[in-house]
Amino acid sequence: MMLQDQRGGSLVGDLVTLAIVGAALLIMLSGLSTSSGSVALVEERISAENYARQQMELIKQAEYRANPTAQPYPTIQPSSLYTHSVEVTYWLSATQTFSGSPPATDNGMQKILVKVYENGKLLFALEDYKVDRP
Repeated sequence: MMLQDQRGGSLVGDLVTLAIVGAALLIMLSGLSTSSGSVALVEERISAENYARQQMELIKQAEYRANPTAQPYPTIQPSSLYTHSVEVTYWLSATQTFSGSPPATDNGMQKILVKVYENGKLLFALEDYKVDRP
């Protein structure tokens, strides 16, 4: 009789152990799935940031343009993954603020905003200043 009880106890113990191991594996696989999704998101953001920085560097290297609406700053080659926009606002020394329309007299400073999109969704925005240096 004692042998039968030990076998039953051993079988129940084995089943409990198997259930615990299965639950641990499930939790581990869930964690791996979540982390791989996070890695893909980080890689996407880094790629979008590099794209924005390339555009900003091209603008920073170009000559200052008092009215980039009339004569736009250069843009990088289009990407198959991303689209981007460049917004320029102009420094108004009288009000100490930036404005979206060019002032009558250029004050020599512009705020440049580069936005990078993927399928219409904003991924990254980069802001910097361009100054007219004599």
